[in-house]
Amino acid sequence: MPLNDTQFIQRIVDLQSEMEGYTDKASARELYAQKLLMIIKEYLMSAKVTITGTSNQGPFTGTGSIE
Repeated sequence: MPLNDTQFIQRIVDLQSEMEGYTDKASARELYAQKLLMIIKEYLMSAKVTITGTSNQGPFTGTGSIE
């Protein structure tokens, strides 16, 4: 399953909108960085990884998730 680009874009837009209301720029920058990090981690973990290959025991396939 591919990464969820639509959700990622929406979360970034929501974050930007939220940050527009802050007047304390220094604390807003710190909060923005923390929230952006969470959004990026969530985005990366939305992926499913599929592997295929061969070994001395024959071909194999598998799926996994990023944690």
